[in-house]
Amino acid sequence: MKSNFFPIQFNFDDFHIQRLPYQKEVLDKLRQQHNATHSFFRRDDFIYISPGVEAAANLGDVVRLSITKHPEVVASLVRHIFFRTIKDKVPGLLPSFHPFTFPAKQDKYDLALNMLPERLQNVITYKRITEVQLRFNETEEQPQFVAVVNHRYQWTIDRTCEQLVNEGLDILGLEVNSSTSPDYSDGVVAPELTLLGRVMAVNGDHATVGTNQGPTEYALFELTLFKSKENIVNYLGSLVGEGKAEQIVNHIKQDESRRLQPDVVMREIEEMGVWLSRLAYRNFDSFCFTIGTNNAVSGQAGIRLEEPKLIFDVSGTNIHATPTTGLNTFGPYSRSTSFDVNSPKILVVFHQRNAGHFAEFLAQLKGGIAQHAYFANGMVRKYGLTAMEYRIAEITDYTVPQYLTAINKLLRAENGSFDIAIVETCEDFRRLPPMDNPYFQVKSLLYSHGISTQFIRAETAQKPIYSIDSIALQMYAKLGGTPWTVPIGPSVDHELVIGIGSSILRSNQYAGATQARIVGISTFFSADGKYISNRKTQDVPYDQYFDELLHNLKVSIDEISNNYSWSSGDRIRIIFHIFKPIKHIEADVVASLMEQYQEFDIKFAFVTFSEFHPYVLFNENERGEFDAYRKVYKGTHVPWRGYNVLLDPRSCLVQMLGPHEMKTSRHGASRPVLVRIHRSSTFVDLAYVVQQAFKFTRLSFRTFYPVHSPVTLLYSNMLARQLKDLRGIPGWNYDVASRQLRHKKWFL
Repeated sequence: MKSNFFPIQFNFDDFHIQRLPYQKEVLDKLRQQHNATHSFFRRDDFIYISPGVEAAANLGDVVRLSITKHPEVVASLVRHIFFRTIKDKVPGLLPSFHPFTFPAKQDKYDLALNMLPERLQNVITYKRITEVQLRFNETEEQPQFVAVVNHRYQWTIDRTCEQLVNEGLDILGLEVNSSTSPDYSDGVVAPELTLLGRVMAVNGDHATVGTNQGPTEYALFELTLFKSKENIVNYLGSLVGEGKAEQIVNHIKQDESRRLQPDVVMREIEEMGVWLSRLAYRNFDSFCFTIGTNNAVSGQAGIRLEEPKLIFDVSGTNIHATPTTGLNTFGPYSRSTSFDVNSPKILVVFHQRNAGHFAEFLAQLKGGIAQHAYFANGMVRKYGLTAMEYRIAEITDYTVPQYLTAINKLLRAENGSFDIAIVETCEDFRRLPPMDNPYFQVKSLLYSHGISTQFIRAETAQKPIYSIDSIALQMYAKLGGTPWTVPIGPSVDHELVIGIGSSILRSNQYAGATQARIVGISTFFSADGKYISNRKTQDVPYDQYFDELLHNLKVSIDEISNNYSWSSGDRIRIIFHIFKPIKHIEADVVASLMEQYQEFDIKFAFVTFSEFHPYVLFNENERGEFDAYRKVYKGTHVPWRGYNVLLDPRSCLVQMLGPHEMKTSRHGASRPVLVRIHRSSTFVDLAYVVQQAFKFTRLSFRTFYPVHSPVTLLYSNMLARQLKDLRGIPGWNYDVASRQLRHKKWFL
């Protein structure tokens, strides 16, 4: 196995460095006067100083520090020395500092070059960007420092808005940036771009931009176009025609997908690793390091993860490794419980021109498709239902009034007593704003009546064989059923797993947008993965989110502790799963929350999951699986599911999706998930936490396959997205919908 991180090595244990007590005025003055010859950074209460040239003046007190005891200082020093070394090696380079990023110089890494007319070459570029993050992991012996290398591609237009207007481009309505250089770094570090807003008017050599501070005037030479596909196509289209521009951009993106295949990515990363290893990294206080080329990793020291068997009854005797076969053999887990929606009444709406296909689809959903390997007997027999009863309305137009009229008519006729709805949707709805979008308006209406909804496109109804099994799975879960659970070992502890997600409600993506409110979503599961409920916080300002989340979690845990008969003195284990934590708010909330349950013996783990980290793993011996549809192999060089690498005693990289789980060859490189236990946790069994999260990737019920993150976070994020879309619909009231849907997986 290989990785994209390369070892940083030192040939000493202690080192000398200059430093001064921190004062902001002193740091500013040092940078202003000595930035050309020295590097400066703050760590805790000190300013640290690194001389970058020979015979540079001594500016601070010399102290002796240890690599092992002062890893944060070492990491900052390494970054500054690395930055100066690369700058000296490549004159004229304007990289960003951390992460260190720079565009490729060679023409072969500009995917736009050969696609453009000669006059536009090197004006519009789509270059490979190299990103290097210099990190350390705290192992039990000593910190391990690594250089983590990644590549991506990025559009640039080497023109100011003044030049673009002079070339004849109409920039009205286009998004624009301004650029500024960090203090005392002009010409050294890449300028920082700020997305301002859209151009409202052009007056001579000035433009009025609609910003979050109101209409603001800028000189055209101060502005550049935002690097979006929309702007690239607009500019390119003004010169070569819109159709030709779209064709060029599509060809470039196809080339990019080939360049981002794991085998190509690994080869180019290793080439960059070799180049970095040849450079001499040192300052003039005798601090030096090397970057090695050995990017091999071993999973032998990792956690032995077992693919969970799936359980289809309360007694735990009906077990199978494959979910759809297990369902066909044993029926769903809920069949052995008190689940009572065994004869669901289903509201159905579709366009009259698709009536024939939908009538056939509904019959197949209920009774099966004879030639289907896994759905020959239909939803009734597969999920142990007694019957499925349809009530159908047809529409003549894909408009909001048509949908709402048809649905309200059925609701009145049946006194609203439906268990779920099947509603036709279409691709065009994606381009409509929520107010005019039948998809969101229908959801709002049906959810307010406590009715989960399954949307089906006409194309799916016409050719259901590839998706009908998954549709039935989703519908059963939306009805409140549990198709299967995962096994748990014997324990004297009660256990609760809580997923915490959040959504920051911004007015827009432009500079100065007020992050006015935050909404938090919590999902609650038993240890075997059974979904218990969800709860949403109120939309509150940032400074009120701590108290709101604390109250929200306490109300839910109080309710669950009563329902599950927790008694004074009981041992309780609570695992919190958090995706994209907001600074330290969630960790502080959990610590405060645990203090309020002194009657229980509670151990808790605060676990963060990140998909957005720099680490990638490669299996150079993996050929992949043949994608029969596209006649190519998928998952080439991707590690198998469950492969993992320990970064330190609290952190682990886990490959949740392997070659078999990847849908197509276009999936590219499947990144591992970074699992980390927070320092404040009192339950710190990393192997247990990772194995549980690994099991929970089998419980999405959107698909029979594993998913990339545990269901705790998947559900929280899906809830947050849906609520964000629905909050602008007139009449939408989450509290009303939640009372009837809270224990159902309506958001799938």
